Amino acid sequence: MSIRCSIFGEVSLAAAFVILGVGSVPISGQTTAGQTRPRSLANRNDGSETSTTENEPRVGSPEANAQAKKIYKAGVQYGNAGLFRQAAESFQHALTLKPDYSDAYRSLGRAHMDLNQWEQAVQSLEQALTLDPKDKEARRLLDEARLKLTSTTKSEQPAGSQVAMNVTPSTSSTSTTSVSEDEPTLTKIYRVGPGDVLDVAWGSTPSADPIGITVNTSGLLVHSALSEPLPVAGLTVEEITAKLQSALEQRPSTANAKVSVGIRDYVSHMILVSGLVKDPGTKILRREAIPLSVVVADAQPLPEAGRVTVVRNESNESFTVDLAQTAEMNMLIHPGDVITLQATPNQFFYVAGDVKAPGEKVFRSGLTLTQAIITAGGTTGKAKEARLSRDDGKGFLKETRYKLNEIASGKLLDPLIQPGDRITIIK
Repeated sequence: MSIRCSIFGEVSLAAAFVILGVGSVPISGQTTAGQTRPRSLANRNDGSETSTTENEPRVGSPEANAQAKKIYKAGVQYGNAGLFRQAAESFQHALTLKPDYSDAYRSLGRAHMDLNQWEQAVQSLEQALTLDPKDKEARRLLDEARLKLTSTTKSEQPAGSQVAMNVTPSTSSTSTTSVSEDEPTLTKIYRVGPGDVLDVAWGSTPSADPIGITVNTSGLLVHSALSEPLPVAGLTVEEITAKLQSALEQRPSTANAKVSVGIRDYVSHMILVSGLVKDPGTKILRREAIPLSVVVADAQPLPEAGRVTVVRNESNESFTVDLAQTAEMNMLIHPGDVITLQATPNQFFYVAGDVKAPGEKVFRSGLTLTQAIITAGGTTGKAKEARLSRDDGKGFLKETRYKLNEIASGKLLDPLIQPGDRITIIK
């Protein structure tokens, strides 16, 4: 599933909520300690200067603005034609003539997304929002680009740095998930990622005032006290503390430093929640994984919501879960997942034979064979047997026969029916 659309055309629940940080990621201009504003994209993102000619008008002049709009429109046409590299070059050229062109920054970010250049996309979209904080499309695209950047960075980590979920994708109305033995531990730990801001303190005593250091997009911790950048992406706070302690001991000036590390801002573990909820948008996880039920409860599903679809970015698998299925709602949500709540589509079963009102009937979860017969008006006369035919998953019907008097007397369990079942009542 993709949440992208083209813009070129212009525990307990109370305790669990503690580990789900909610809200949008700070945009450019709202920097935290250790962060820097995105660089201007008047220069090309590949490091080379955008070429201009001597005949081009002075930057910021009415003539330059008019020419920038023409070049922008050409970029839009390139984008609509699927020529994303040419589109990006056009938007960059337009920005050399009109550096405050927010639409060009937004479209440049979109072009970089189409080229899978997630870091450049984030920079461009942040700049678009700096120029126009009310641009909802730029904010939506920025959330998606940040998600992709985070998941791409995680996928490039060495094997063993992540614990993957052992699941089997399902295309049916409900999915069965198989959780590995190591999976529950993911609800208890947090592995630092790009964008996270760490509180780091070192000195002769552990009480030294912490400083905020942002983990860069390459997953490195950079500070003048370190002889070289320290790789921290995929590590827990405890692992980073030990690694930082070891690094500082290599330098005479910090050899006796006592190190402490904490997390000030959780940024890297983003998910998106949309659909039939009161509180959609970007959410921040404070653990490696949390139950789907916690995410759904936090987003406040609307009454008409009946099922939830989870798209796993790292594997591009999709799962659909009925909100009424408690066990299935325990599946774990990982950073980068996209969660969409939807209404349950109408499903049907079919009743024929000796009933008063045969035909197609609306299915609801938990419906038993006896209730299905009542839905069809009950039997005519003394019906003895129900023959239930069900698709075996390979296109063939498998028939099971039930004695109605045995179900009525309690000798036989009243079976649950499924969508698409064919029930024939026999005298």
